Amino acid sequence: MYQILEKKELGPEVKSLLIDAPDIAKKAQPGQFVIIRVNEEGERIPLTINNSVRDRGRITIVFQEV
Repeated sequence: MYQILEKKELGPEVKSLLIDAPDIAKKAQPGQFVIIRVNEEGERIPLTINNSVRDRGRITIVFQEV
């Protein structure tokens, strides 16, 4: 499991997560997705990688809660 380092509220239902994920950040390309699950039995949610910082091993995803 990767650790969420920061959660920001960009709007009423729009959130941004900064995640410590060195393996993903190292290989991330623009437009790629990551699969997020709340727990082992949870629904798989594909989210687009917004930004990756390879040297720090971090990715950012932005999503809208519905």
